[in-house]
Amino acid sequence: MYDSRYLSKVKKAIKEYDMIREGDRVVAGVSGGKDSTALLYILAQLQRHSHLRFELHAVILDIGWGEVNLDGHRALCERLGVPLTVKGHPVAQIIDKHPEKNACTLCGKIRAGVLNNTALELGANRVALGHHLDDVIETYFLNLIFTGQMKTFLPNTYLSNTDLHLIRPLVFLPEHVLVSLARREELPVVTNPCPHNGHTRRDEAKAIVSDLAVRYPDFRDKFLSALHNVSLENLWKQR
Repeated sequence: MYDSRYLSKVKKAIKEYDMIREGDRVVAGVSGGKDSTALLYILAQLQRHSHLRFELHAVILDIGWGEVNLDGHRALCERLGVPLTVKGHPVAQIIDKHPEKNACTLCGKIRAGVLNNTALELGANRVALGHHLDDVIETYFLNLIFTGQMKTFLPNTYLSNTDLHLIRPLVFLPEHVLVSLARREELPVVTNPCPHNGHTRRDEAKAIVSDLAVRYPDFRDKFLSALHNVSLENLWKQR
């Protein structure tokens, strides 16, 4: 269903950060969760209801955390007319062999590498991820609390080693919008099989953001505004 309320914000993000150009080949990284599945759905809607002319291909990584039923996502891709590639890689086995390393960091790096390589195999020049506004804010607090840095990820990142652009078209949308979209459109959602799910530092950051949003209902909007209004002259000298 076409809905200008969320598509307008996605279009704004894409235009403001030059995420998709005419003739691009875009791979949507789909984990099976609500965010990446909503991303796939939204990008397919953009193909139909915007001036943007680009190719779209969905990629799902099977990383070995157990059997995951992807029938719903296969049916969704068929309905949307989007080709789907399921790429297997023994990420879980690799993590089990290196218990001394941070599991989430290692998993993220491996998955990113496999996704980017698959995108190159498919001839893509853009890789789209389902990170939303809450993810932007949570990443800021993760860096602030655990690494002592004031930073978050960029909406559009050029990867010089692969000549790919890593884009995040949902960065202007709060998570609850995607929850509502997934429910309304009955999008298929698979439960995260990772044994670390729900027990990570990101979950701690998510709790902080949720608490601030309850106290200050416009917190997310104010944070997004602050990202575009950084007063560098009022920050301390950089070491």
